[in-house]
Amino acid sequence: MLGRVLQMLPVLVGVSVIVFLLVRLIPGDPAVSMLGGRATPQLLQEARAQLHLNEPIWRQYFEYVRGWVHGQFGISFFYGTSVWSLTLPRVPITLELVAYAAILALAITLPLATLAAIYRDRFVDQAVRILFTTALGIPSFWLGLLLALYLGVRVRLFPITGTGSGGIDTIYHLTLPALTIALSISPLLVRALRSSLLEVLSSDYVTTARAAGLRSRYLLWSYLLRNSLLPMITVLSINLGFLIGGTVIVEEIFAIPGIGSLLIESIATRDYAIIQLITLILALFVLIGNLATDLAYVIFDPRIDLRK
Repeated sequence: MLGRVLQMLPVLVGVSVIVFLLVRLIPGDPAVSMLGGRATPQLLQEARAQLHLNEPIWRQYFEYVRGWVHGQFGISFFYGTSVWSLTLPRVPITLELVAYAAILALAITLPLATLAAIYRDRFVDQAVRILFTTALGIPSFWLGLLLALYLGVRVRLFPITGTGSGGIDTIYHLTLPALTIALSISPLLVRALRSSLLEVLSSDYVTTARAAGLRSRYLLWSYLLRNSLLPMITVLSINLGFLIGGTVIVEEIFAIPGIGSLLIESIATRDYAIIQLITLILALFVLIGNLATDLAYVIFDPRIDLRK
């Protein structure tokens, strides 16, 4: 386990290098974003020197890494304050949204995929396959707008902006954005779990268990779902970046003050320090999620040993 944690470090270093170079390819000048288009050339030159934008790229990256080693994550060009103080309060909001979306995705996937597998090639199976194949082709931002329009504006079942005041109210406010993300990733999970369940249903030990007279409820959990979850967990881990990355657009659509909306604002203002910090935080989320996936493998399949 310690080895897997240490493997995260070179990945984060690689992400930091790539992001550091890519953000400097964004069109626009941070000095202009900070001072405005009417600033004099002299003021713009002084601002670039103050922001170290005139220095070579390698030196800028060296100063960037040295600041991280000393716990200094930089100053926002646009807000003029520490990027850590801007970003940290928004992290729990994004984590709540991601966790809620994952729970909803599992709540959608488990019953529907099970029904589709049990009633293979019947009406239920065909309906589930058609529904989720259609959902797979809908972009998350368009799906979010549709849900906001119908469930938020017309039916007024859920609020379409904000995060609430905490507790149940936060869950209530995050339902539409979390449902948007869940519906975007559920088609992949449903397809993976349905295929795995069909394979388990045709196995010899399930036939033997049925012949022994085991109850359907016990058979469903102990034989079917437990032995079919690994492929779904694999698909979830592969698309974990999509799940976390989907929060960026969804937060902007539903006006959620998480790190995703801050990232979009920072890209518009060319605020390098915020973009770099948020990107690394999102990369860390993905790496931690993959580590949690490895632990889930051990839970559902004791034959797997993480020490190997």
